[in-house]
Parts: sequence; structure tokens; C-alpha cells
Amino acid sequence: MTSRELYSRRSFLRNAAGATLGIGASNALFDLRLLNNAVAATNVSDYKALVCLFMNGGNDASNMLIPWDDTRYGNYRSIRGGRLALWRDAAEAAARPNSSGTNPNSYYGIPLTGQADTGYAVHNAMSGVQTLYNQNKLAFLPGVGTLVEPMTRAQYRAGTRRKPTQLFSHNDQVTEWMTSVPDQISRTGWGGRTVDKMKEELIRGGISSGSISMSVSMAGSNTWEVGDIINQFQIGTSGAVSLTNYSGSRKTLMDSILRAPGSGGDALLNAGRTNLALRDFQSINERALLNGASLATALNRLTAGNPGAAPGTAINTAFGIPATVASYNNLSSLEQQLHTIARIIAERQYLGMRRQIFFCSIGGFDTHGDQPVAHAGLMASVSRAMAKFYAATGALTIPEKVTTFSISDFGRTFKSNGLGTDHAWSNHHMIMGGAVHGGKIYGTFPDQTLGGPDDTDSGTGATGRFLPTTSTDEYSATLARWFGLGESELDIVFPNLNRFPNRNLGFMA
Repeated sequence: MTSRELYSRRSFLRNAAGATLGIGASNALFDLRLLNNAVAATNVSDYKALVCLFMNGGNDASNMLIPWDDTRYGNYRSIRGGRLALWRDAAEAAARPNSSGTNPNSYYGIPLTGQADTGYAVHNAMSGVQTLYNQNKLAFLPGVGTLVEPMTRAQYRAGTRRKPTQLFSHNDQVTEWMTSVPDQISRTGWGGRTVDKMKEELIRGGISSGSISMSVSMAGSNTWEVGDIINQFQIGTSGAVSLTNYSGSRKTLMDSILRAPGSGGDALLNAGRTNLALRDFQSINERALLNGASLATALNRLTAGNPGAAPGTAINTAFGIPATVASYNNLSSLEQQLHTIARIIAERQYLGMRRQIFFCSIGGFDTHGDQPVAHAGLMASVSRAMAKFYAATGALTIPEKVTTFSISDFGRTFKSNGLGTDHAWSNHHMIMGGAVHGGKIYGTFPDQTLGGPDDTDSGTGATGRFLPTTSTDEYSATLARWFGLGESELDIVFPNLNRFPNRNLGFMA
């Protein structure tokens, strides 16, 4: 074996174990503990999909969901000031008290009603979300964030409870949100671990897991979907990314290299692959080819004149694409991602899928400066995309089978930095779908007093970095239970769940 082969082999083994200097052994043991002890899940004979909507950069949810009763709104407006605070109505906003300079704040709140007068409002750019909430199809979960264990402000300031590592860091907090493991390194995400358990249950029941991966990403590689069994299938809005000039004699040659002997690969070449990295390279590429071919065939069925034309047309109508237009008709990037997800879901039976998780993303939320206009545009984009996607699931008559939920890096400071907001901790999130007990605010909304009982800051320099009142474990486990995990499996997928009081937050049917 050459030194280059030895290096490749060692590198592959180290990466496969998720090891880095100093944490390799504990990390490998941790992930093995998650994979072991497989137990029976709940019913997997039906279809369910989880769609993770990632707001990249740290959404300022304090201007997405705001208190609307006089006392709390008065506090909100006083602290956020004319630069950031949403006004009471359109007339007040039109007066533009903060009209000097660039990027003036001319935005206002629109109240939520839902199942009762909730005392909350959303940004006026979010009329689609407001409608879904008032129709009981969407719920809010305020004050959620990464926690190692329950913690009060006094315990935080005294350092008597463990804190998540690297609070207020984009990369670290994104990873902790996606893994639901804030106190050690995990190379797998909770979405990936969840579909691993679903795969195990399907195998035990002798049920096919489908002809494409149960894990599909519309926004590249992400930690949330990383599992030990199921691999992410990363695609674009036009479907699977195919090889260039993959046809004829070139296809035959490439198949002989990339495929296993049983599916067109060269047996002698395959037998000569003694390097683990080369074997992994072959396996990954073969899987991509097979997934891509299956998906391309399925999506083509949705076009005019093919077996799935009616569902395809229904999805296009929900997204506002005229029948005479073959393109996306100026849909936003997030709308395009969700449009493609809806098309894949429409072909669930053809593809033989029972469970699927999807990842989509929208960026631009790191609003340190010139926030009002930028944030309004982001809120409008998210709201429109969510409303169109829900309409598409309704057109497919399966809104109760698809649940969309939001996550973000972290929340942002309640007090402005003068132009925008800075990194903070807890945040407010949305859950949408026909199985959601919508029209309600779940959890505990933070006390938005600077230096108050929920603020980790103190003194005259307090900025409102609010302590989470609900852990990511409780949020994610509620979604995973609906998806099909049993109680024992929840403890495997969410190893810190038993540290918190609520295993089920009640927002799912």
C-alpha cells in the first residue's frame, strides 16, 4: 500500500467516524449509542413528511411575532424605538415618524385571532401567515432555543448550570439546533437520526423505503439530515443534478466505473477496489445515479400529457404559475424550493415513499444594519412561500400529512444597535400543516424587559438576549413523535430530552 493510499484510507476512516483531534472516541461512542437499541416505532403504513424551513443568519422574530395588548406593546415599542418597532396600524406607519435617513421604518402589526383573541400580532408583510394562523393551520412557539438543561436567569448569571457551547455564534448554534445535542459533538442531526429509526422500522416490517432517499435537501449539505443509515439526496429546483453528456457509449463507460457489478458495473474493476475511499466514492455515485434517475422519471410524470399532469397543474396553480407558463414565473428562491418539494410529495406513491424529510433555506437574516426594509422583504418572502406551499398540500388533499416548521441560528437582541440588531439566544418559530393544532401560541412568551427575569444581560448595557423558555429538544421531539417515533426512540434520538419537563408540547395532532 502506498503512502497516498494509506493516507486516503486513514482520512476516510477518520471522517466516517466523525473524529477530530481530541473528540474522536467520545463522538464515535455517542453516535453508536444513538444507533443501538432499536425498538418498534409507531405506524409507518401511512405517509408523512417533515419540511424544515431554515432562516439562515438569525431571524429577528421579535418583529415577526409581537405582543399586541396595550401594556406589553407599549413596552415593546418603547424599547425597540421608532427605528425598529412595528406601528399599531397602516395610518400610523404611513406618518413615518422615523422618516429621516435611509431605510425608514414604515411597517406595522396585523393582529392574530385564531381560536381566540391571542393578544399577538405579526409583521404586516406576513398576511399569508396571519391567514393560516387565523384558520388554525399554523401555530407559534415563542422563546425556544438551545439548552443543555433547564436554567433560570440567576443560574445563568451565577454559572451554576451548564450552557450550550459558543452561544451567539452562527456556526455553533446552527449545529446545535440541527443536532439537538448542545453539550457535545454529534456528527448526526436529529432529522437524520429520526429517518434512520423509520428505516429500521420499515425493514422490520418488510416494507420498502422507496426508490429515492427518505432525506432530500433543496439547499445543499446540512447537518439536520445527516444520519448513519439514510444519506442526504441533494437536488436543485429542477430536480436531480445529472452528469454532463451521460448517454450512449459515454454512459456505458461511466456505468462500468460508477455502478456495482449487479447494476452494470465492471466486476474486475470493482474487485480491485481495495481502498475504502474508492469503494465509498463508487457507492455514493451509484446511489446518486439511481436516485436521480428515479426522481427524474417521477417529476416528468407531472408534466402535461403524462400520468401525473393533474397534480402537477394543481401545484402550479397553488404557486400562481399560469397554465401557459412552463417556468417558475418569477417565484422566489424559497418558493421554487417548496414548489419542487410539493412535486416530489405528489409522486410519493409512484416513488414508494412512506416517510420523507425535506430541507429548504432562505438567507439574509443577519440584520446588523439597515434592518427594516430588508427584514420586511424576508418576512414577505417566507409568508408567501409558506402560504403557497400549504395551498399545494391542500390541492393534493394531504395537508394533514405534511408539517412545515421553522428554525434559525438564534434570536436577535431586543434592543436595537442603532441600525439593526445583534446576535442573541431564544427565538420564536412557526409550525404549519393540517395536523397542527393551529391558531394558538404555545410555550411561554418571554418577559421583554431589559435586565428582567428572562434577559441574560443586566445593568444599563442590557440588550435583551432572552433566555429560552422552551428547549429545542422539546420542540423537535414533538415533531418527531408526530412523524412516528415511539417514546423509547425519542430518548435515543434526543438524548437530553429527559432533562426537560415537556416531552410533548401539544401543537401536533
